[in-house]
Amino acid sequence: MCRLVILALLFLQSQIEAFNFSPRASLVIKAPTHLKFQQNQTRSSYFGYTLVIRPTSIIVGAPRAQSTLVSQRNISEPGAIYRCSLLNGECHPYVLDETGNLDVPYNGVTLDSVRHDFQWLGGSMDGGTRDTDKLLVCAPRFYAPGDKDYHLHGICYWVQDTLDSTPKNVFSISPLRVKKEQAVIDEGVNSFNYIYGEMGLSAHVVDYNSKFLIGAPGILRWKGSVILYRKNDNDDTPSASRRDTSSALRRSRRIRSAANEDYEELVATPTGNDDEYFGYAVSSGYFDSANLSTLLYVATAPQANKQSGEAYIFDIKNEKIKKHHVFQGEQFGEYFGYSVLAEDLNGDGKTDVIVSAPQYALEDSHDNGAIYVFINKGFFNFERKILRSPLTSNGRFGTTLSRLGDINHDGFNDIAVGAPFAGNGSVFIYLGSERGLRDKHSQQLDAPSQQASKYGTHMFGHGLSRGSDIDNNGFNDFAVGAPNAEALYLYKAYPVVKVHATVKSESREIKPEQDKVKISACYRLGTTAKDTKIQQQELKIRIAMDTQLKRAKFAQTQTNEMSFEANAGLGEQCRVFEVQVRYSEKDIFTPIDLEMHYELIKKVPESEEFCDTCVAVDPADPKVYQDKIIFSTGCANDVCNADLQLKSKDVSSTYILGSADTLRLNYEITNVGETAYLPQFNVTSASRLPFAQVPGNCKVTEAYMVCDLNRGRPLAKGDRDSLTVSFDVSQLSGLSLIITAEVFSTGREANPMDNRQVNVIGLKEFTEIDATGGQTNAQIDLEHYSNSTEIINNYEIKSNGPSVIEELTLSFYIPIAYKVAGSSAVIPIININSLRIQATYDSQLVNMDIYDQNDTLLLLDAKEVSTTVSGGLERTVITQNGGGYDISASGHIHQTMEVLDTDSVATASMTRKRRDLKALTANREQYARISNVKAHDMLSDDFKDKLPVNRTIVFHCRDPQMTTCIRAEMKVHFRPEKSINLNMRYNVNLNEVNSILMDPWEYFVILSDLELRKKGDPTSTSFAINRRIEPNVIYKHLQARSIWWIILVSVIGGLLLLSAMSYGLYKMGFFQRTKKEELDRLVHQNPGEPEAENLNSNENN
Repeated sequence: MCRLVILALLFLQSQIEAFNFSPRASLVIKAPTHLKFQQNQTRSSYFGYTLVIRPTSIIVGAPRAQSTLVSQRNISEPGAIYRCSLLNGECHPYVLDETGNLDVPYNGVTLDSVRHDFQWLGGSMDGGTRDTDKLLVCAPRFYAPGDKDYHLHGICYWVQDTLDSTPKNVFSISPLRVKKEQAVIDEGVNSFNYIYGEMGLSAHVVDYNSKFLIGAPGILRWKGSVILYRKNDNDDTPSASRRDTSSALRRSRRIRSAANEDYEELVATPTGNDDEYFGYAVSSGYFDSANLSTLLYVATAPQANKQSGEAYIFDIKNEKIKKHHVFQGEQFGEYFGYSVLAEDLNGDGKTDVIVSAPQYALEDSHDNGAIYVFINKGFFNFERKILRSPLTSNGRFGTTLSRLGDINHDGFNDIAVGAPFAGNGSVFIYLGSERGLRDKHSQQLDAPSQQASKYGTHMFGHGLSRGSDIDNNGFNDFAVGAPNAEALYLYKAYPVVKVHATVKSESREIKPEQDKVKISACYRLGTTAKDTKIQQQELKIRIAMDTQLKRAKFAQTQTNEMSFEANAGLGEQCRVFEVQVRYSEKDIFTPIDLEMHYELIKKVPESEEFCDTCVAVDPADPKVYQDKIIFSTGCANDVCNADLQLKSKDVSSTYILGSADTLRLNYEITNVGETAYLPQFNVTSASRLPFAQVPGNCKVTEAYMVCDLNRGRPLAKGDRDSLTVSFDVSQLSGLSLIITAEVFSTGREANPMDNRQVNVIGLKEFTEIDATGGQTNAQIDLEHYSNSTEIINNYEIKSNGPSVIEELTLSFYIPIAYKVAGSSAVIPIININSLRIQATYDSQLVNMDIYDQNDTLLLLDAKEVSTTVSGGLERTVITQNGGGYDISASGHIHQTMEVLDTDSVATASMTRKRRDLKALTANREQYARISNVKAHDMLSDDFKDKLPVNRTIVFHCRDPQMTTCIRAEMKVHFRPEKSINLNMRYNVNLNEVNSILMDPWEYFVILSDLELRKKGDPTSTSFAINRRIEPNVIYKHLQARSIWWIILVSVIGGLLLLSAMSYGLYKMGFFQRTKKEELDRLVHQNPGEPEAENLNSNENN
């Protein structure tokens, strides 16, 4: 029982200290029961599933509600939208579509029959917080019957504003009804396309109301897509001459609103793989740091990346999705991308991204949930942080996300995160900060009732509204839906104040024989609230002095403590107290401690009734102020004349950014004057750097560190002290770092000039970069390959640091074709339509743009190529997604092709999709011109040893008069120990290569140049590149290969042959010593001859 009481008290304390929403709902709105429904509600209507808050009302989605309309009396659970008053909680239907089920004859183009049963109206809904903002409501399970199938198209409705109590001029969005698009031939297979599109599973209204982004995850075998609904902009709409008009009619439709505005429905072409559910959740923001005025979109695909999930930042041009960045989950099945939020969390003007993964599993558990926070560092580089569920249960933390705005007025936007399956449900509030979301939530709101409803657990938190100030106190409120309890709860925000309080002695020294001193207690409030009642708050203040030795007491109370209440306002107020001091000589070296404790008298109440005059204080704010009073002795005058000298030691004048996370400075303090009482040291930096370490004798307040020297004891003449200050420079940038340090004491300074030390440290950048890679597939020789072949290259560009490169531009220059002198014709070597480049940085996919030599952004993956001949010239136009691209007019690398003379030696072929181009020929003079290029000047020193340069032709981009090239380019925020990985593949025209390799040429080298450029460093002096990139080599003949088994057999065979020859010589007597035997015989025949005796003396011994 005692344990339960303790838990209850802890829960109560956490609720009361919650920041800064009311711990209990100020208003509870239940699903309306007074209305006449056409059918009985047999299960929860899910009232509160989706919410859009407005100044005096809230729009509520109930996607399983029965209808109140007579026209829908035979329709089961079509869903309903309600408008509920925030004044009295009354709700009435907000009817967007009064029609019942309809059977409409087929008109040859669209399927116009209607079925509203179980359509989930209100399954998704979005809109701003003003009544003048547009409102978008979707029914993703709306379907149209066909001859054999039900077509789950989905439908959305929107209104211009909610100024009236009932909707006016409702417009519908339903672009998936085109008959011929229900099933299409895709990759040679008859595939479901629009038939199960389920448009409206997610819906988003951009901040300025000009566009809607609607998810349709079921399009094209559940690859998924999005529908962009926008005001028609002629600049974004290609002319009819440059579009495939049949595709345009199929994917785009114009609608005129009541305000005579022209809108366009645009269905984006699906990307990715089957069953990825692209468009499951959608949002938008300003992510491109190079162009923060450009709105880009976000969509998720929870089943992509082998069911670990992905999210994408993208744009839509001519129905084509152009991905700028890819985010990825890390756990299989975590449903990364169930919800997505785009919001600037750190106040730097760039939109950050939060992606939820509600099925993220903690150790030995499941469905705990997590949110991935991606902080935008610029140039589509994001710093990732994972905030895991603070609950131990499987509450599916992150099921819903909502933007609250800056609820505590600290300059950073805040968010709400729903965990609707944690018991009856919970919602967590996370505050933004200079570094993104804080690691810990500031408040937890639990379902008001712990008892299950008649439909089961409440799912409190499955519906979240945006933040909006509905009570005009200047701080955003918000609402929480509990759809399985058929209720919503309004939580109001309390104004935030900051209490500033200090206590100080009028003199920081107590002189000899002094028995009294005066201290001042000062206090004031800081707040952005405009209400004067909020700006005045009662404080409870307690001052404690010298709690250990008790040498001081207040004259008024005759104790060492004083408590009082004060009415604090925006202006500073002070109270002065007389203090009696009594001490002995042994105590004079220990200062008197002063502590001022303060808190609000009127706290946030634990009740449903909202207190209009109450305020909240950030629990992280200090609640105690401390100071000291010292004793002055041994000085010539009443006030000691100290002379503190401050010096920094061994401080380098320059610092290489990134070379360390911590910068340490050593300081030495010397007193050459009279005794310095209560000597202190403070230090700060102009960049307001945080401190990596805070010594025990130091305290930090807003980037200032103040330290007590000599352990709080006086510094006598000649005494010294030293201190090491450690700054956290992991986020440091700029050109210089200014660090200011100062020492002081309670006395006067004889020479104030040497009390202050300013160090200016020049900041420099240097980065060492490794660039490696080359061809990964087998070597290519013209004897075994014909026509064309694919070359695959892998490259890695890695930063070894130490410095971060804020903006690194990486460019690969790839030669495509030779130019023919005196002609506009080209000799194509690489087929640009086969070019595929995939880049990743820090394990995230990064977009690469492709440009031609005229800096024209190229269209790859062409869908159709049409060719015409006029005046002997061949003109090629690529059509892609309805947009035409004239190669000859644009400066595209496939230039206009001239039919050359018949004195030819080879025929070049170019393979195009759907169409073969006319053969292109070149004469011997053209090929001879190509071979004049000196390979020795092109190849690196390492590669010159591998190929004979006098028989090698290098195909390169260093001579624009000779070759036509393209440039693949990307920009990254390049951090140490991070790698850019590129996979590049393309097809090579081997017919042309064979024609170029005339005798004596045997090797054709394709040399792609890598260029790295750093913004602000045109001479590239702040980084070094270690290049080990190998070019692609095509051999005229098969290169001899050393095969180990051939060598082994040869060695063994040689040894056997040597053995056989040796044995034959032995049998022939080749190894017999006949000369020696003959001499021995002569010795035995003439034993008396001395020469013979001497000759064989060794034998005879």
